[in-house]
Amino acid sequence: MEIQENDRAETGLFLAALAGAEELAAKKARVYSRLLTDPILAEDMEALASRHEQRKAVLDKLAGGKK
Repeated sequence: MEIQENDRAETGLFLAALAGAEELAAKKARVYSRLLTDPILAEDMEALASRHEQRKAVLDKLAGGKK
């Protein structure tokens, strides 16, 4: 039983780390979308930021965090 609890805790930490990486990627994509002068590329970066935010939300939910 203790091994399963440790595995569950490690999995939660791993998912939280992935969620943190997705959050950072979303922030960077959003900044780039505001800096780009090409409107098509800016829209693509904004869409990319939204996808990162969606993945972060799913990872948070899987990790048992924010919903």
